[in-house]
Amino acid sequence: MKYLVFDAGPLISLTMNGLLQVIENLKKNFLGEFIITSSVKYEVVDRPIKVKRYKLEAIKIQDLIDKKVLKIAENLIPEDKLRRETQKILRNSDSVISYHSDGKKIKILQEGEASCLAFCNLIGADSMIVIDERTTRFLIEKPEKLEELMEKKLHTNLDFNSSISFRNYKIIRSAELLYIAYKKDLTGLAKNKDSLDAMLYGVKFKGTAISVKEIEAIKQMSY
Repeated sequence: MKYLVFDAGPLISLTMNGLLQVIENLKKNFLGEFIITSSVKYEVVDRPIKVKRYKLEAIKIQDLIDKKVLKIAENLIPEDKLRRETQKILRNSDSVISYHSDGKKIKILQEGEASCLAFCNLIGADSMIVIDERTTRFLIEKPEKLEELMEKKLHTNLDFNSSISFRNYKIIRSAELLYIAYKKDLTGLAKNKDSLDAMLYGVKFKGTAISVKEIEAIKQMSY
């Protein structure tokens, strides 16, 4: 069994761009399960459904859960076990970077992101996380550049603890997921350059950390 684990950011971005149908279409062609943890569900359904401005988006995601397109992680991993592993990951990630001046630790991961990593640790099968947040992706893919990124963000000198590694995860962004859907003609849109361009820039402007250069590189692969 394979698992594709969704963080909150991609679900929000796809919903705001009217592209949630892409997830449903991809699921029909995926030999595995699409997973959402309870922590992520709280971010994209339980909390926003109480706010008029975000209620419609929350209902749309809940519909995917009701249809079992998205399955709750705690149905596969005991809730207390997943919670303990999530807290362990949060403690480790909080120890990666600290202020040079006083040693105060800097929070890198949010609970939803950490719960996605925790599920991958515990499920014991091939898994990949759909995540758009740049800091988390650097922590996993380019930890050597994370310090530089955070120093620019916080405008101060930091210390990096290289003894803690998060490299054992596979991740994909919503933009790359859309490219796969485009290649398989599963977007529900006409399969042409304009559609791909619109989708990629749509998720960029709704929170996906992807550069114009990266978008243009993805588009070149489709030509």
